[in-house]
Amino acid sequence: MNKHTSLKRTIYAALLTSISVVLKVFLGIPVNLFGGFVKDINLSPTVIMFSGMSLGPWYGAAIGAITDVLVYLVRPLGSYNPIFTITNALIGLIPALFFLKSPRRTLWRISLSTSVTQTLCSFVINTLALILLGFMPAKIAWFRALSTFVMLPLHIFLIYMLTRASEKYLPFLVSPDGTVSHERA
Repeated sequence: MNKHTSLKRTIYAALLTSISVVLKVFLGIPVNLFGGFVKDINLSPTVIMFSGMSLGPWYGAAIGAITDVLVYLVRPLGSYNPIFTITNALIGLIPALFFLKSPRRTLWRISLSTSVTQTLCSFVINTLALILLGFMPAKIAWFRALSTFVMLPLHIFLIYMLTRASEKYLPFLVSPDGTVSHERA
């Protein structure tokens, strides 16, 4: 990859990070039930998963981690905990792993990678962390499951549309054969 393409990809990563932060800070909806924080409903995971699928696992993980730290600095919803930073990094890393051997981004593969990522990270890891840290009673974990699976089709649709647009308008992300380029900078 030449220096010019590497610079474009880095600038694109910075843009995706800033969009993700804005979506979480200004358009996120914190949900409190039974006197405690339950879930922050937002579209930030969409951008983070898309970044991993588009730029590769390391960019995706970095964008996820940086987003979490910046969101905490701008609008903390409690004390800082690195577990959530790691989970956010996984949200960018895991979907990218589905596209390493065959980077063709089909609706089926986007759906599968998004479903696995959201179920594992948003529901399982974050819910367990909130329960074990004492921030949420286990009896209301159902709400996190409900919100995760209600948001899933929206995440899939938006990632698919972003993928189609990036293939058309961002040629530095796509190889000549139509697959996504995950070359290291």
